[in-house]
Amino acid sequence: MRNRWLSPIAVVVLAAVIAVGAAFDPSGLAAPYTWTGADLLPVAGLWQLAAPAVYVPLLLTGVGVLAWTVARGRAPLRTALLVWGAVVWSAMAAKLVMSLVMAFGDVVYLAWSTGFTGVKAAIFGLPVLVAAWLAQLLHRRLAPPPPASASSPSPGPEANPAAAAGTFFPRASGPGWAAAGVAVVLAASVGRVWWGGSPVGYAIGDSPLAPAPEAGPLGCLAAVTLLGVLTWALNRGLGATTSPRAVVAGLSALGAAATLGLVEVAIGISGDLAGGDLFWAPAIMLRLAPALSFGALLALGTATIVALLQPVRRTGLLPPRKGVASSVPVRTAVVVAAAALALPLLQPGATAAPPPRTKALGLSADRRIVDADGNEVLLRGVNVNQLEDYFQRRPDKAVTRPLTEADFAGMERMGFNVIRLALSWSALEPRPGHYDPAYLARISWAVETAARHGMRTVIDMHQDAWGKGVDAAPGTTCRNGSPMHGWDGAPTWADRFDGAPRCEFTGRDISPAVARAFTNFYQDRDGIQTRLVAAWGMLAERFANEPMVAGYDLLNEPGFGEAPPITSGVLLGRYYDRAIKAIRAGERRGFPHLIFFEPSVLWSGLGFEVSVPKDFTDDRLLVFAPHLYNESITIDQGTGVTVTSIERGFELASRAARYYGAGLWSGEWGWFGDPASAPIARYTDQEDRHRIGGAFWVWKQSCGDAHADTDSRTGGNLMIEDCATGKDLPPPAEYVAELSRPYPRSAPGRLTGLTSDRASLTARGEGSGCGLDVWFPGNARPSVHGTGLKDVAARQAPGGWRITGCTTGPYDLTAQAPAEGTR
Repeated sequence: MRNRWLSPIAVVVLAAVIAVGAAFDPSGLAAPYTWTGADLLPVAGLWQLAAPAVYVPLLLTGVGVLAWTVARGRAPLRTALLVWGAVVWSAMAAKLVMSLVMAFGDVVYLAWSTGFTGVKAAIFGLPVLVAAWLAQLLHRRLAPPPPASASSPSPGPEANPAAAAGTFFPRASGPGWAAAGVAVVLAASVGRVWWGGSPVGYAIGDSPLAPAPEAGPLGCLAAVTLLGVLTWALNRGLGATTSPRAVVAGLSALGAAATLGLVEVAIGISGDLAGGDLFWAPAIMLRLAPALSFGALLALGTATIVALLQPVRRTGLLPPRKGVASSVPVRTAVVVAAAALALPLLQPGATAAPPPRTKALGLSADRRIVDADGNEVLLRGVNVNQLEDYFQRRPDKAVTRPLTEADFAGMERMGFNVIRLALSWSALEPRPGHYDPAYLARISWAVETAARHGMRTVIDMHQDAWGKGVDAAPGTTCRNGSPMHGWDGAPTWADRFDGAPRCEFTGRDISPAVARAFTNFYQDRDGIQTRLVAAWGMLAERFANEPMVAGYDLLNEPGFGEAPPITSGVLLGRYYDRAIKAIRAGERRGFPHLIFFEPSVLWSGLGFEVSVPKDFTDDRLLVFAPHLYNESITIDQGTGVTVTSIERGFELASRAARYYGAGLWSGEWGWFGDPASAPIARYTDQEDRHRIGGAFWVWKQSCGDAHADTDSRTGGNLMIEDCATGKDLPPPAEYVAELSRPYPRSAPGRLTGLTSDRASLTARGEGSGCGLDVWFPGNARPSVHGTGLKDVAARQAPGGWRITGCTTGPYDLTAQAPAEGTR
């Protein structure tokens, strides 16, 4: 007898969970539904209604319908498990439809990303599972037993030995072999996308057991076989509920994929624990998410095929099912054979084309940053924020400090060869379509002056928490968090907050107003994104023939919007693609420059992120530029634990760059706090180990900067300001020593090894040429020796020495500061 109360109970409990989550988590990062508090009217587009009008109704409807279909079962636990699976599958299906409403296209990425919704649904579906189990227990106790038929007596134990034994595998009501076969074929068909090509594959590495080429032939065969066997086994176990066969088959496939994800968690846990941090915790989610989204696809395909097979079986075209004992070996053999035959579908895809050559900095075939002569270049320097247009928190203090020639001379003395020059869109385009000529002149002067001092410039479109306009009105009260002050970035004419609270939930970037502003930007509401894209085209035309411009950083720490990773993945990637196209159009009378692109601000806060789709652009001059703030200002540091260590942060960034086929550069790092106890040496050791560069944050910070506390006595992270007098204080010696350590500014061919400290350097490489240029700090001439070198010379430069020379084939170079007594 059907339990007619099961479906409404499941829907009511789930609705209550959604409401509670929305009330306590306006960010939606942990809750099943995001409710920022923004106005629903006027409606700017369907995307604005996607969550309340598409996701929630489809989720509740899906759970209600599926719970109704399985309500005949008299096995309470099995029925409750099916209802739980229905919650997980319905949440992912509803999220996919919502995603397509918000960002039509990129179907594979959007389908894959529903796995994170699946992980959350498995958690917030637990109250539904408990409620369904209790409802079924009560129903079984209160409902009368089904009437026995005199003409059809109940079969005895001899007719069903599995049921008599009380095992979890009584006689199945659904065709398990069909479900297993569909699971195998689908696994082999699309496994590469979900495992080897997923946007978080970089974070968990290659699994030895996965339906993807990276696992190797045996790993692929084992994975798809396991999926088939698990689907068959779960179908037999859950089929005893007398539920519709197609539903049971589909949810069995979902459970099989989830189980494979748990197996991968078990396999990877030793490596996740090896780093000495707590990365194993998010790694569980990162391994389960692709498994669940894949399971949702398997569930749909399996349920569909099984449903289609039922009328075919009734025609007699398919043989009747045999007994359990005799069918197990045969069906297992069929699953294994199907897995083996499907393996050719898992062959790796084609590799990307090599990047083009350019007169400015470019990329080598193996994605290292190189100059026009093919020398590998390490870009090491500092962020410069003195052209930014910050919100003014302290009326008596300037928001920035003047940028002068003396600043560039000081950077040169520390051996820097690059600056990351932060611009503000609000200063660049104070009115739509009007670019401030005075501000453009300041940008050009900074680029030219940096070049005179031997430094290239990465032009960075900077923002923090959207812009000045997020400043909360006096007297604002916040239900969650605290009132915000303004920041920097977008001009106020681009603000579209739609009444969302200007409150910090757990930080400036986790704010309803910031999330709505970025969502509107990603949706190009009122053409605001188009205006920034046009600004990039204008800047690219201005510097089209400037070789000392290293490239363009398209947007600093982009906000994640209201629906990550739809907004922070697909839509952010589309903005990047538009900006890159505008830049290339602006460079048509010059030469192409590098494109630096960042993941969303979540990377800066977590140390990892689901970033933009792999194919977001067909441009090949790409540099992945996350901000490696591990063990610095990441969210975990506020809790007293370390989730992603410095070492793991570099490894994750390196893997992500390989995923995109891009170079790697740390756009920001620093903010370690007390210099005496800061782990800066561990950071710089990793920079050498991975042979990359980066830009320290920040050269000079004013006491009136939005980052500075209103009661700060000093401002700045490197060149410190005395807030009482406005004068410079000595920079922290620990930071200066590490930032000015020796390094190869450029090296012929490719570097294969690099270690350095404050007084020595050892570099190894392969290649011939005369582009060797090594920075060495200090007044005393360093001793230099090595192999594969010729015409080596050391000349004194501001703040230190420049060691130049030529290399022939494999080479190594060691430079050492003289001992104290010989200086």
